Amino acid sequence: MSINDLTIGSIIAKTVPFLKEKGLPNPRLEADLLLAAVLNFPRVKLYSEWDRPLEPAEVQRYREVILKRVQGLPLAYLTGKKSFLSWEFDVTPAVLIPRPETEMLVEAVVAAAPTGRTLKGVDVGTGSGVIAISLAKLIPGSSWYAIDISPEALAVAESNAVRMEVNDRIRFLRGDLLEPLSDAEGLFDLVVSNPPYIPSAQLAGLQAEVRREPALALDGGPDGLDFYRRLIPQAAELLAADGIIAVEHGFDQRIPVENLFEEAGLIPQAFTDLAGLDRIIIGRRPGV
Repeated sequence: MSINDLTIGSIIAKTVPFLKEKGLPNPRLEADLLLAAVLNFPRVKLYSEWDRPLEPAEVQRYREVILKRVQGLPLAYLTGKKSFLSWEFDVTPAVLIPRPETEMLVEAVVAAAPTGRTLKGVDVGTGSGVIAISLAKLIPGSSWYAIDISPEALAVAESNAVRMEVNDRIRFLRGDLLEPLSDAEGLFDLVVSNPPYIPSAQLAGLQAEVRREPALALDGGPDGLDFYRRLIPQAAELLAADGIIAVEHGFDQRIPVENLFEEAGLIPQAFTDLAGLDRIIIGRRPGV
C-alpha cells in the first residue's frame, strides 16, 4: 500500500502493532490520539471518517509524531492535551504533565476548604494551571494567585485559564515560591502546591518519558524535601485562621512533611492514593 492509498482506518491498523512491538502499553489508544492530534479531530471523528483517504502531508506528520513517541516523548506533549478531572488542558514541554494524584489533591482541597466565607487561595508552582483553574471552577467565587518561576509555564497556564473562562479570578505571577505575594493584601484561606519532590540522585533513574519533563518541576534536592522546608513556613505566615495548606508528596515522605507542618503550628492530616500509598497532606491552622 503506497502513501497515497492510506486511509484513517488503514494507517491505524498498521500503527497499532508497531506501537505494541515497541512496548507501549495502550497502542490502540495512542495510535488514535496521535492521529486525531495530527488531523485536529476529536478522537470520535476518526470512526465516522474511517475510510477517508489521507493526504501525503498528513501521513508524513503522523509518521513523525509516531517516531517521536517511540523515542520516548510523552503522549501529552505530542498531542498538546491532557485530561484532568472533567476538563482537557493544554500542555507543552514547559510544564509537568498532570497526573491522577494531583486530581486527588484538588478533590481533597475542595472537601477540606473553610466554609462560610469567600475564599482566597494561591497555587504555588502552577505549571499548566490545572490546580488553580480546577479549584476556581469547583469553588464558586474563590479568587486565586497562581505562581511559577517559569515564564513559559505561566503562558500555558494563562492560556488555559482564558479557555476555561476563569481568568478573571486568577492572577498569574512569576517568582520563587511565595515571594511574589509580598504586596498581596490580607491572609489566604488556601495554599496548594504539587512541588518538586524527587531526590536529585533519583532523577537519572526515572522512566525515559518522565525525564523529558521539566527538571525544575521534578528535582526536590538531596532528599526531595527542599521545597517543603521553604514553602511550609512561608505559607503558614500567610494563612488565615482555619485556613489550609495542601501539598502532594512522595510515597515515602509523609512523616518528614508532617513534621514540617507541626513545626509551623499546623495540624496535619494525611491522605493515601488509590494504591494505598501516602500521597497528600493537608495542614490546617487552628481557628481562633
